Amino acid sequence: MTTNAHPSTERLQQLNRMYRTISRCNRYMIRAEDEQTLAQDFCSVMVEEGGYRMAWVGYAESDEARSIRPIAYAGLESGYLENLNLTWADTDRGSGPGARCIREQTIQVTRDIANDPQFVFWREEAAKRGYASSIALPLKIGAGTIGFLGMYSERGDAFDEEEIGLLTEAADDLAYGITALRKHREHDALQERHLTQIEALNRLMDATVQALATTVEVRDPYTAGHHRRVAKLAVAIATEMRLPPERIEGLQLAAVLHDIGKIHVPAEILASPRKLTAAEFEIIKTHPTVGYDILKDIDFTNPVARIVLQHHERLDGSGYPAGLKQEQILLEARILCVADVVEAMASHRPYRPGLGVPKALHEISEHKGQMYDSDVVSACVGLFQSKQFEL
Repeated sequence: MTTNAHPSTERLQQLNRMYRTISRCNRYMIRAEDEQTLAQDFCSVMVEEGGYRMAWVGYAESDEARSIRPIAYAGLESGYLENLNLTWADTDRGSGPGARCIREQTIQVTRDIANDPQFVFWREEAAKRGYASSIALPLKIGAGTIGFLGMYSERGDAFDEEEIGLLTEAADDLAYGITALRKHREHDALQERHLTQIEALNRLMDATVQALATTVEVRDPYTAGHHRRVAKLAVAIATEMRLPPERIEGLQLAAVLHDIGKIHVPAEILASPRKLTAAEFEIIKTHPTVGYDILKDIDFTNPVARIVLQHHERLDGSGYPAGLKQEQILLEARILCVADVVEAMASHRPYRPGLGVPKALHEISEHKGQMYDSDVVSACVGLFQSKQFEL
């Protein structure tokens, strides 16, 4: 058996180093958080593990000079590459392997730097640093090339086909990692813009809701603050009952808007200092339906319009406008009903003074399970008696 039948020990060692290098690069790629750090890790591994004198990554800029921007390097003093004013333009200064790699989107191998005419601008500096051969591999994303991964070796003609194949795999892995990071960054940016838009829409929605509610208060100054106090109590009851946050949010909107239908009721009825006639009360009873008609086409994520429509329904069917019973009434509407009754009884009205919270709690407790939901009443009473809730 001749010694030529097997690769040399040195060659085996070099290939083993390359396999270790590729493996380590892949580990860095998995946990990379930004592309510059990823590129720097690749360059460092190429020098420390792969045994190259220098490694660097250059990005192709789209500026007028078609600059090559170094984003990472290892085995080289800081600032050297930045001061070279590198370009990938098809000029004398753009004749180097990195520039050709970008323009032609192909691997560029320089086997003898000392005698390669295309290295004329950098030959002296390369000789000072002991570079004998080099390779530049394109970083391809989609149909384009964003830059290259370059390595310099102290050995002449250092890059054979097998090593070029392994380095091509490394460059492809780096390009894949950069692509993944950019997509992740774009996704994060898109998500952040989306969240910003949602926040802006929510602020607009809140402002619109408050404006609508205030419109009713302007027409009925005797109930100023009613919708805010009802909303406060309704949310507290729902929280006590451990409703999911999204349902509590819908209930809060409905509570703020529950009397919006009173915009249809004549102001003289709203502010009447005497007990309403049967005909006037029939007009008042239209406000849940009017409110529903105003809100039904707004794309709320919760059944806000239906909650408003049902907030005067009673479990025994004695409420209005539809005489619904028991589970026919949304839980949020049952909560709003109790909060509305308590606030209305406790507060001053033009036709009577406020009756106070104790009488209001007595009213809902007396009709608990009959007109008002038992769980809702228990939560409401508990808020005032055990947790010192204040309207």
